[in-house]
Amino acid sequence: MGRFKAVVKVSSSNPGFISSVYRMLHPDNAAPPKGVVIEERVSGEGSYELVLTAPGGLKELRTLKGSIDEVLKLIEVAEKLTMFK
Repeated sequence: MGRFKAVVKVSSSNPGFISSVYRMLHPDNAAPPKGVVIEERVSGEGSYELVLTAPGGLKELRTLKGSIDEVLKLIEVAEKLTMFK
């Protein structure tokens, strides 16, 4: 089977929110799970994009799904924290 790729893009008119998302996710990207490649892209101050790839295909799909679930939970936390600033 081929490689799997997931893109999580966060956009906001609130630069503080994008900054919070970046700060929460960036340290986690230092050591991605085995079989997952993580790339980040920050476009100006209005968007943050995280690209997760499982080059090995199906055998790494579970790890990729777990990574995406973790990312979405961290984004939710960043959104809640931004509301209190």
